[in-house]
Amino acid sequence: MKTLPALVLAGCCVSAGAHASCGAAFCSASNDWLSLTQGVTQGWRVWGQMEYLKQDQLKTGTKKIDGNTVSSHHVETKTVNRNALLGLEVGFSPEWSAGLVLPYSNRDHLHIHHHHGAQIPEAWRFDEIGDARVTLRHRPAAQHASETSWSLQGGLKLPTGKIDVRNAEGDEAERSVQPGSGTTDLLLGGGLAYAPMSMTGSLFTNLTLQAPLNQRDGYRPGWRASVQAGWQIPVGGKLDLILQGTLLHVGRDRGANAEPDDSGRTEVALVPALSYAWSRKLSVYGQLELPVYQNVNGIQLTHDYAVSLGLSLTLN
Repeated sequence: MKTLPALVLAGCCVSAGAHASCGAAFCSASNDWLSLTQGVTQGWRVWGQMEYLKQDQLKTGTKKIDGNTVSSHHVETKTVNRNALLGLEVGFSPEWSAGLVLPYSNRDHLHIHHHHGAQIPEAWRFDEIGDARVTLRHRPAAQHASETSWSLQGGLKLPTGKIDVRNAEGDEAERSVQPGSGTTDLLLGGGLAYAPMSMTGSLFTNLTLQAPLNQRDGYRPGWRASVQAGWQIPVGGKLDLILQGTLLHVGRDRGANAEPDDSGRTEVALVPALSYAWSRKLSVYGQLELPVYQNVNGIQLTHDYAVSLGLSLTLN
């Protein structure tokens, strides 16, 4: 079965705020199906990804609302996320590999503070490292020649990102806006790939789960589960078209510094992508995430699209 570069989920993607959440997501909802369905290759692989996601539409449930109609201490206006991911994977046997993902975020956040009738804009902008991920992946070597294959993955999200970033006025950003969650999270996943000789391309699906194992300073992010399915289609030469769909559910944040009423969501998105095998070792790719259904708890900022570009390089 042909492979394509990883489309990887980074860092802390759940958010919450006071009455109007700072955003329903800080990164795209699509998952790393490649790491769950491709064969384990001994040696090293390095990959990088850039991502853009702008949250500027308030919603309650599935309905869009105007910020001028929100009566609260402050009203969220927008959050712009420019994420960079650096990944490293090493296959240390024919069936086992270990991976590390380091996220880096450039984030602009703006909300309007209501104070005795005055509307005071408050802004934060930072460039910070987020929460790193370490994973271990297993795919039995005996199934490489079959039409159907499966793999399992497990790991941890580590609390490497800051949780106390402040703006120029010295005001600390809400916990949900911070580059890190402050918690250690359990990561679990399983994937299935089907590449029959009777059809063009291959089908894939996977299930992933992220669950916090602790809380930090009165904040525990919501758990998240996602299902992804798609079809990888060769369209000529070294170019592949990938048609994907994702279903994501995020639970409510908990704790004294969380806003359970304005956190958590369910989202369905279409994620078309293109992958080009530049050489035997180097591939480049791009994807566009288009939410078709968003249902948020309370009031939250949402996004209309997310764009990702990246490359993958095998070193052995």
